[in-house]
Amino acid sequence: MEAKRGAPDFVLFFLTLVLVGFGLVMIASASQVIAYWYKEDPFYFVKRQLISAGIGFIALLVTMNIPYRVYKRLFLVIAAGSFLFLLMVFLPGVGKEVNGARGWIALGPLSLQPAEFAKLGLLLYLSALIAKKGERFRDFQTGLLPPLIVTGLFFLVILLQNDLGTGLVLIATAGVVLVTGGANLRHLLKLGVLALALITGFVLMASYRIERFTAFLDPWSDQQGAAYQLIMSLYAIAHGGVTGAGFGQSIQKYFYLPFPHTDFIFAVFAEEFGFVGCVVFVLVYLVYLWRMLILSLRCPDPFAHLLGTGIVGMIAIQALINLGGVTGLLPITGVPLPLISYGGSSLIVCMTATGLVLSLSREATRRPARRRSRNRQPGVHAVRAYGTR
Repeated sequence: MEAKRGAPDFVLFFLTLVLVGFGLVMIASASQVIAYWYKEDPFYFVKRQLISAGIGFIALLVTMNIPYRVYKRLFLVIAAGSFLFLLMVFLPGVGKEVNGARGWIALGPLSLQPAEFAKLGLLLYLSALIAKKGERFRDFQTGLLPPLIVTGLFFLVILLQNDLGTGLVLIATAGVVLVTGGANLRHLLKLGVLALALITGFVLMASYRIERFTAFLDPWSDQQGAAYQLIMSLYAIAHGGVTGAGFGQSIQKYFYLPFPHTDFIFAVFAEEFGFVGCVVFVLVYLVYLWRMLILSLRCPDPFAHLLGTGIVGMIAIQALINLGGVTGLLPITGVPLPLISYGGSSLIVCMTATGLVLSLSREATRRPARRRSRNRQPGVHAVRAYGTR
């Protein structure tokens, strides 16, 4: 008889709820002032994020209760659907522009960002295709080239939406899956050089991108211009010190720090909880990522390994880019902090991705089905065996 699916991993489930709940608390603190000023409701952004958290929680429950083999069979349908959804932002009257990027679709009170869902669709496609090809994946023309073309199409559409940050996360995540799948490293190195040249050219095409990069190299040379966000973020971190100013006591969120509840929410957190709070937060986040990776590797299926590793890479890369931009270690790209920053699409996708890993964890803990004995009398076989001696 077929083995029964095990229970989802409680540790990962609990850590996910903790991070999402903490993100809601931090959004309440970081956005109160700006929400009251613009919307006359200090909890405006928290309410909207709470709706997204509810949708994400339902998506998590659904995805973790569907056997992962279903996603493996439907990978083409999911990938094609996410790509078509990505193209919908170019339809007149459907897509809308936010902060210079045309990458959102308005659905009632929420605005969805198709590029976030495209990352997950591409992940499923790459994982299933590479697992299906096996050793043939090391060949360039028949193995590596097809997934590269599909990845390039996704990346090109996101660039056309003027969203370089999300495009970089998508490319880096695809690179994690390709390396994990056993691609020839020489091929990837050459492609990496080509991708770097293309991204550099894309950055040089717009003056504001050049200003962001130069501000990253020397932020103090343009404190009131391109480097203003970074300078205010560093002020917030410095004000937090070792133990922080206290919850709700951030000064930079009073219209000094732009977007305190989205891209720079970690700066507000550092100001209120200090170095000690930041260390604790990063440790919890690392445990969350490590738990997902361990659960993915326990599942005896190449597709599960690739999908779980890709999800960990997607969330970890996005978090690294966000934290690097807030602290001045990387250029600012406008990427939110997964599960923490305000942003419905990012939250829903991250919770859905976690649900996929929880589905993998149920396969890793499969229990063999018990066979019913035809003779239900206890000990009857032992009695018969003894009597024949």
